[in-house]
Amino acid sequence: MESTNRISAMHFLIVVQRWIGLLKWPNERESGSIMYWLKRIYPFFLHLPLTLTYIALMWLEAITSSDFEEAGQVLYMSLTELALVTKLINIWYRREQADKFIRDLEHDPAYELRNSHEIRFWQERQKGFKRIFYWYIGGSLFVALMGYVSVFFQEEYELPFAYFVPFEWRTRERYFYAWSYNVVAMTLCCLSNILLDTLGCYFMFQIALTFQLMSRRFQSLKDVPEEKAKPELRRLFQLHAKVRTLTRECELLVSPYVLSQVVFSAFIICFSAYRLVHMGFSQRPGLFVTTVQFVAVMIVQIYLPCYYGNEITIHANALTDSVFGTNWLEYSVGTRKLLNCYMEFLKKPVKVRAGVFFEIGLPIFVKTINNAYSFFALLLKVSK
Repeated sequence: MESTNRISAMHFLIVVQRWIGLLKWPNERESGSIMYWLKRIYPFFLHLPLTLTYIALMWLEAITSSDFEEAGQVLYMSLTELALVTKLINIWYRREQADKFIRDLEHDPAYELRNSHEIRFWQERQKGFKRIFYWYIGGSLFVALMGYVSVFFQEEYELPFAYFVPFEWRTRERYFYAWSYNVVAMTLCCLSNILLDTLGCYFMFQIALTFQLMSRRFQSLKDVPEEKAKPELRRLFQLHAKVRTLTRECELLVSPYVLSQVVFSAFIICFSAYRLVHMGFSQRPGLFVTTVQFVAVMIVQIYLPCYYGNEITIHANALTDSVFGTNWLEYSVGTRKLLNCYMEFLKKPVKVRAGVFFEIGLPIFVKTINNAYSFFALLLKVSK
């Protein structure tokens, strides 16, 4: 029994990601030869003149800055976009794996919801995820919008997010061209960044949610006799093996982007705070508020994958308690031995790692924030 979209929280956002060149189109290989190649080159046609060129110009501006303070005004955003480049390369390189992962979540019979209680439980969790990330996406785009508008309240000509402009743009006639490219390129960068964050978190969310569903199914066997429980236990063991495989596939997809995000985030927050110190609210109130909002979004951006990675470990470990919720005392010796073997299997924790460096969880979030503060204190000391 299933009458719900298993990926309802991401359905619309997946369509958006296809249109902005992040994910492959459905039935791409079945298209005609011309349409197939158009779909293949579309991401590069879109991102090369905007995303990649814009990021290169931001780094050129940082490199050609006259002093460290001026470079710091650009580096906070340049590092953010450098993390985006890692995400783009990863999702393009693993586009087939990402597409297969999405199709498995949506259509694989192993993850089918069996009754109205499971459907209701699944829909409630999907709505919760959707609510959180629509606020995150909306907040991130609002920060970008504030940056675009705030420059009009400055006395001098200034770009929302500085980059190297190959012509003199500080004139009334030419400023609009530099500002327009800034807005279009940054909007695409921002949208790509936050949607790839959302996709990675959603993959981890789905795995954690499946572990929760398994716990509920184990607990539902509390008053079920052994004859009826054994087929269900067998299905749960098979589902667990499949979810473990899914977790390893998820790790391949999210590991590079989380690793780059964590490595760069400490420096991004550090340079953002350094920019706030030297900017001052009275001198540039609009840009000051925008930068504060940017720092808040960055902290949320680090926290979300750490939280959902942590959720996988928590709900996978909770299966041990759920097994005890079955009617195992009334089972035969053979079935109890089988459950005992399964319990031994559960002792190996399920964790998603970022490369070979660290586990994706809340401890790494705390460590990143501590590192950001340490770098900021060191930067202030050196600048004096």
